[in-house]
Order: sequence, then C-alpha cells, then structure tokens
Amino acid sequence: RQDMARGEGTTTKQMEEAPKGAVFVWCNGRTDYAVRLARKIGREDLQIKSPTWLDDGWRGVTLTGIVVDHAARLTDRQRDLLQEALTRVRSNVHSAS
Repeated sequence: RQDMARGEGTTTKQMEEAPKGAVFVWCNGRTDYAVRLARKIGREDLQIKSPTWLDDGWRGVTLTGIVVDHAARLTDRQRDLLQEALTRVRSNVHSAS
C-alpha cells in the first residue's frame, strides 16, 4: 500500500532531522499541512515548498539543505533537477539568527 507510512511520524522525523533553514519539498502543492506540522514541532526555519519548486525555484540560491518528503512522487525531470539542486547545498551557510 502506498500510504502505509502515513501517520507513522516519517514526515515529522524528516523535518526534525533536516538541517537548519533547509528547503522541505512537500509531497504536493497543498503545503498548508506541512507548514502547520513544521510550526508544531518548532521548525519554522524550514522553507516548505511544493515539488514544482524543483523545476527552477532553487536556481541562483545557496541552500543549507534539501529534504524531500518520503511520500513525494517526483517526475523523472524533478529527480534530475533535485540532483542538480543538491550541488547548491552548502553546509557552512550560517543564518543570521
């Protein structure tokens, strides 16, 4: 079953373990639930994006991390672009907080 991990805390765990300030690619374009979940667990620093962000939202931006929700079904193109976007991740980026 496709929704087997649903309700088992997988997304919460992914959010908790994400680097500070990371982009969290949600499984679809309706990000309101993901935003509420991030807020609930104290991860307001995460940038919640839909999978379409992978199409060009990351270009020209330095990132601290990219985490893709376990339930996301990316297109082949989005998977390729994710690999490209990961080259923009810099672990030594410091936030001003």
